[in-house]
Amino acid sequence: MVALLDMAVLTVATVAALALASAVQWAMLQLAVRSMQPATAAARQGGVRTELVHGTGQLARAYAGRR
Repeated sequence: MVALLDMAVLTVATVAALALASAVQWAMLQLAVRSMQPATAAARQGGVRTELVHGTGQLARAYAGRR
């Protein structure tokens, strides 16, 4: 009878540990998915800074005439 009770306690403890581990894993997965930002996040937050692009184009035009 004691052996049967020990087996039942072990089974319940194992199922409880499995449920807890699954809940923690699900929470971590949700945290990872929510913390990821899409690639277009910079465009939505105020646009792309184009000063560097325009400056590079001006430099290319300035040096293209001297060659």
